[in-house]
Amino acid sequence: MSKIKAILLLVPAALVLGCASTTSVDVVDLNKVLQALATVLDESAASSAATADAAITADAANSAEKADSAGGTAVTVAAANPSEENSGSPTNSDSQTNSNSAIEGTVATVPVQQDPAKEAEFLKRYAAELNKLQVMASPVGVAMAPGGEIIGFKDPNLNNIQDAGETKEFTVTIDPDNQRLVASDNNGHHRPYGYRPGGFLTGYLIASMLNRQSGYYSGPNAGARPDFRGTTMSPNDYHKTAVSSARARASASSSSSSARMRTGSKGFSFGK
Repeated sequence: MSKIKAILLLVPAALVLGCASTTSVDVVDLNKVLQALATVLDESAASSAATADAAITADAANSAEKADSAGGTAVTVAAANPSEENSGSPTNSDSQTNSNSAIEGTVATVPVQQDPAKEAEFLKRYAAELNKLQVMASPVGVAMAPGGEIIGFKDPNLNNIQDAGETKEFTVTIDPDNQRLVASDNNGHHRPYGYRPGGFLTGYLIASMLNRQSGYYSGPNAGARPDFRGTTMSPNDYHKTAVSSARARASASSSSSSARMRTGSKGFSFGK
């Protein structure tokens, strides 16, 4: 009978240990989070540049056609470099001016009109790129928080809406003091991304994040405003350590469960 009792005690422990040895962990990769963001913004910048070039070419062709029909000489004006100041009347739209100010880090005092359609398109493209890069084994979605943070969450149904039970896994927050974005996970890891000028989407996104942050974290919420001063950024290869730490925690949790099962099994009695 003692042998039977020993076997019954060992079976639960073996099952738990077996599960622990094969337990996988799903740890978000912040480097890929930022890589996906850079891809979306760079593609937008390239598209904006191509559209601008096409418009300039069309204007030049139109001017030449008018000059030919009038028997004169066409005179065209080359597009100004976006970085150069326009000494005459401004030709950019208000949204472009606000975008440039955002990139320079001065948009905190410049109101920016929210564009739900543009924001929805960005979030859709960003989520697609995140899942293409497989930032986690689980599908993820993204949403914009009231305070200007981009929230990344597990999204098994791929509807890009944070439904009940879909846990937050990372955030991307604007850090205006250092003119950068910071991706953070739930375990205290942070990776920086220095945003670059270029494209309407980049300017709009930075302006929107800054203005939302400024508006939301004011008054009674001022003390909760994100502040990365003194925050140590994780090294580029941090993800390997993060995965190892997650596996260690999972193993410790399994061991604790195993110990509770062994202790609880002592309450059973066996007849002769």
